[in-house]
Amino acid sequence: MVNLRQINSTSIESYFSKLVNMSFFDLGKEKDDTATIYLTDMLTEFARTEKLYKITDSEGKKIQTIVEMLLQNQNNTSNKTERELRKYVGDFSLFMSGMFREYVDKHSYLSYYINEGMKSYFVVSRLDLEMGKGDPVIFSKLSRDFKFYSGVLDHMRKVYFKSDKFNYHSLSFARLISRIEH
Repeated sequence: MVNLRQINSTSIESYFSKLVNMSFFDLGKEKDDTATIYLTDMLTEFARTEKLYKITDSEGKKIQTIVEMLLQNQNNTSNKTERELRKYVGDFSLFMSGMFREYVDKHSYLSYYINEGMKSYFVVSRLDLEMGKGDPVIFSKLSRDFKFYSGVLDHMRKVYFKSDKFNYHSLSFARLISRIEH
């Protein structure tokens, strides 16, 4: 169990790295450095809400649904723009289906988030191959094993962010993150 009282002395990135590694171990999965690094980086980025909801509409309003995000891309003809949007949709889907699974499931979005996340990471992998840039291998892996990685995040949230031992059982993920040094 992570001692939540010591969070202030560690960086948010090393904190998430430790929790992701522990969750892989808990679930009996051999350590996967590329996936661990990717998940850690995504969690670190999304710990700031302005990064979680970074797409805005033409009026500057933050877009909060995957459908609206994908609609923003309808008239796009650039592979680079499509890649960035699809990466974001994949990350958003993974984050929400893992860290906020109860909310996503309660509103019957879980299978949609999983399908869109898998599809988006597949598109990123394909575009990375076509453009000869990026890392098609990690995005192929994220697409193929999306459900598992979402489950890792869900497990991490359930086990390491809800500890009666440290009296943080009612502390929300967002409040916990705000206490960590960035």
